[in-house]
Amino acid sequence: MSKRLRSKNRIAIPVFMDRVSPVLDTCTKIILVEFDQNHEICRTTIGVTGTTPFERVSFFKMVGVQTIICSALSDSFHRMLRDAKIDVVCGVAGDAEEIIKAYISDSLHQKKFQMPGSTSSD
Repeated sequence: MSKRLRSKNRIAIPVFMDRVSPVLDTCTKIILVEFDQNHEICRTTIGVTGTTPFERVSFFKMVGVQTIICSALSDSFHRMLRDAKIDVVCGVAGDAEEIIKAYISDSLHQKKFQMPGSTSSD
């Protein structure tokens, strides 16, 4: 998780009912959080545009996302995001607010944030 220590970083978390959305490919809303070092400086919830993986990658690039924290996504979408230089932390589940706090404190690796059956967060 040391990648988040860049001077500025913008993460996206797909959400459904205040929790990490089960599948990034079909999510309709994300929380965007911008950090400067370990300090949150801005947060907003926005609707996701695009239905194809190509459109969604363009959307994430357009809103300046550098890291996406999600539960699951298709292999092809994952590859496209990586090719676009967007870091993906997958296999994460739980309350979005708790996930943001865990990201800040570099504790997303805790078992309580892993999706059932997940063995890795990337």
